[in-house]
Amino acid sequence: MLIAMGCGAALGVLVAALMHSIMRHTPADLPLTRLQAFYGILVASGSLAAFAIESIRQLQAGSPEAEYHRRRGIR
Repeated sequence: MLIAMGCGAALGVLVAALMHSIMRHTPADLPLTRLQAFYGILVASGSLAAFAIESIRQLQAGSPEAEYHRRRGIR
C-alpha cells in the first residue's frame, strides 16, 4: 500500500512540475506560498488516489465472491 502511495505521490510531483512550468510562463503574479500549497495539494491528491485504488484492489482480491474473480473481456 505504501508503494502505491509512493507511485501516486511521484505522479503528483510530475503533474506539479508540469503545472509549475505552465504557471511560470503566465503573466499573472502568483504568491509563492499559494503556489507551494497548490503543489502540495497535487501531490497529496495523487497519493490519496493511489491509496484508494490499491485499497479497492485488495478488497476485491480478498473477497470470497466469485463475481470479483471472474475475468470479463471487452465487449
